[in-house]
Amino acid sequence: MYSIDINFLNDRPEYRPESAAAPAGERRSIEIPGKAVLIGGTAVAVAFLAAVGGAFIYLKQFEIPQLEAEIGDLEAELSSYLQKEQQYKQIQQETQQIKAQTQALAGVFNYITPWSALLQDLRDRQPGGVRISEVRQIEYDASRPPSGLPKPEPTETGRPPSLVTISGIAKSFSDVNDFVVVLQESSLFKGSATQLIAAEMTDYQARSQTYDDNAPTGLEFEQVVEFELVTQIREVPATEILPELQRKGALGLVNRIQQLQSRGVI
Repeated sequence: MYSIDINFLNDRPEYRPESAAAPAGERRSIEIPGKAVLIGGTAVAVAFLAAVGGAFIYLKQFEIPQLEAEIGDLEAELSSYLQKEQQYKQIQQETQQIKAQTQALAGVFNYITPWSALLQDLRDRQPGGVRISEVRQIEYDASRPPSGLPKPEPTETGRPPSLVTISGIAKSFSDVNDFVVVLQESSLFKGSATQLIAAEMTDYQARSQTYDDNAPTGLEFEQVVEFELVTQIREVPATEILPELQRKGALGLVNRIQQLQSRGVI
């Protein structure tokens, strides 16, 4: 015999299984874990991209042109400064050239000994029994050295030496020797280059004239010593011997040197 089981609970909604309660052909929704987080992240990403795009548009339309304009101004200002720097360097070079020329010119003044001072020095050192008849300057040329004169000493500046020959007469050889010794102590002439090159006893060449017919027609004179000595102009800076130059009467040179010193040139 067959038995029929009838379950009336299936007819009640609260006891109906979900599978049985779902209508035929209706899709069930699938719950995905983290779905809300994914949606939120996507929204944030979209918002971030929108913000980045807006910032890029703002930078491109406003900030970048403004920065480019500032860069252009800075480049123009830099170009102006570079041009001024070139002008400054050129002025510096011209200043250095002028200073070099000024110092060279001052050096020329500083190593010039005027003949007025040299002659006065000779007069001051000339003994009473000596008379100078000729003073001659010789610019020494090593390729054509003058005959009869010793080789001069090298100069401090490297310029050709300047020799001076002094000729005259003296009452005796002793007077000539005294003149040489005194001249060797000069601050304007080189003592080590001062030496006697010729000295001999000779008749004194003098002419006499009388207006008395009864007077003797000639006079006899004692013999004298004809001498020649050579010396060398000392190349000493005038700044070192200013008092000596002033005593010798070289006031013009002294004034120029003092002006150059006051301006800091020498």
